[in-house]
Amino acid sequence: MRELDDILRARGRASGPVVLATVVAVSGSSYRRPGARMLMGEDGWLAGGVSGGCLEGDLVRKAFFWTSQGPRVLRYDTTGDNAEDEGGLSFALGCNGVVDILLERWEPGSEGSASSASSASSGDALTFAAEARQQSLRAVVATVYRGPAEAVGSRCLLREDGVEAGNLTGPLRESVRAAATEALVCGVPWSGACGGAEVLVEVVDPAPPVVVFGGGFDVAPVVSRAQGLGWHLTVVADRPVELLRRRFPQAQSFIASRSTEVLQKVPLSARSLVLVMTHSLPQDRELLARLVPLPVRYLGVLGPRARTERILRELPQPPTAAQLEKLHAPMGLDLGAEGADEIALSILAEVQTVLAGRDGGRLRERQAPIHAEAAAPERRSA
Repeated sequence: MRELDDILRARGRASGPVVLATVVAVSGSSYRRPGARMLMGEDGWLAGGVSGGCLEGDLVRKAFFWTSQGPRVLRYDTTGDNAEDEGGLSFALGCNGVVDILLERWEPGSEGSASSASSASSGDALTFAAEARQQSLRAVVATVYRGPAEAVGSRCLLREDGVEAGNLTGPLRESVRAAATEALVCGVPWSGACGGAEVLVEVVDPAPPVVVFGGGFDVAPVVSRAQGLGWHLTVVADRPVELLRRRFPQAQSFIASRSTEVLQKVPLSARSLVLVMTHSLPQDRELLARLVPLPVRYLGVLGPRARTERILRELPQPPTAAQLEKLHAPMGLDLGAEGADEIALSILAEVQTVLAGRDGGRLRERQAPIHAEAAAPERRSA
């Protein structure tokens, strides 16, 4: 859903028909995963992307013809072998993968209402997902891409506050809704068989909430790089908010707070990614005494290991094993970083591994495909 905002803005500006292309399934290697999207206009403009640039040109040239009779799934075989499925296209690109792309045409005025009620009647997944992100809620978008002709392009939409939308009906709706409910809880997206059809189940989480404690010069590259990734940045320091806003203009939120006031002033949750960068031993001691017991997703501390170990020994309550598991000190990956920009890269690279559930190893040593997903439960193939 990284292209979500760009696509919605582009659709709002469009004066004629548009086609939405969505990667719904991948076999082997591919540049993008299921859920990647691109919006196209008849005059050739596009927003978003579904590959590294190798498929976009072909899609832009032919998408409106392919969707003249309704939604269509195209299979791009980039292994160089001949594609056997209907609509299969063979590209000798060396990517060594097969990509299925769902194409859907939208006419002006038929989609895009900003209300949840309209989203429920139209099945507008993008608006539904955008509303969820704006409210910091997880949503699931389940899209049928193969199966009964009348169901292709239909969706079941769920949000963690109980709001539902979509236009699926009958037994297929019940099967897809059950799968979407499971994904809403476990947070794992997947694509495959469900209820006699093939379905893409996407998990749309809010932008990762990164909270940085510190106001030094080395916070600036962390803020700018994280903002470029689409993450939500909050800077917390014992300094006036206006000063923080001028120093870190790319952050979305600023909080003036002493270390002793953190629990009262700084909103933290199980999704929070916390970076401690104060360069002050007394401040870090106060912060860690309050932050270590919290169930945040990631807690990183800048500085030598021995320094943090000393602070931990001085805490009123020794950290538990679960608390130490989320603690990264010193934070960052071993990139040989030197200087603020390289250290910021090291820190955010480690945070990304936590978000993706990976260990940060070298890709050349990975035996599975780069985007290999977890095995689907047996119920999904029923």
